Amino acid sequence: MEDKIIEVVKANENFYLAIKNSDFDQMEGLWVRDESVKCVHPGWPMLHGWEAVSQSWKNIFENSGPLDIELRDVESQISGNSGWVICIEKISYKIEDEIHSGYAQSTNIFKLDGAKWLLALHHASPVPAPRGDVSSNEVLQ
Repeated sequence: MEDKIIEVVKANENFYLAIKNSDFDQMEGLWVRDESVKCVHPGWPMLHGWEAVSQSWKNIFENSGPLDIELRDVESQISGNSGWVICIEKISYKIEDEIHSGYAQSTNIFKLDGAKWLLALHHASPVPAPRGDVSSNEVLQ
C-alpha cells in the first residue's frame, strides 16, 4: 500500500511540474483521456471530458505567464485502483513587475491504468489567503 501512495504522490508532483513548466505534452500524458475526466480550475465551471480539459490547459499555457505553485497540507490516500491527493495550492504569478499570489483548495483523483496513475479529476476552488500571506502590491494595515 505504501508503494502505491508514493506512486500517487509522484503522479501529483508531475501534474504540478507540468503546470510550472507550461508543458502541454507532459500534461497530456498525465490524464485519463476519455469522456469520464473532469476538471475545475479556480473560479471556473466544471469541464467534462478530455477534449474540454485538454483545451483548457492549452489555453492556460498559451495565455498565462509562468505559474509557480507551492503545495501545502498535502494528504494522500489509496482505495483499490483509485488514489487521491488533497492540498492547498499557493499560486504565484507575475503581472508587469509585481508578484501576486492566490490560494486554492485542490483535490486530485487518480485512477490506476495498468502500472500508471492517471488523473481522472482535478478540482481547485479559491480560498482566502492564510494570515500573513499577501500579494506584493497589498498594503498591511
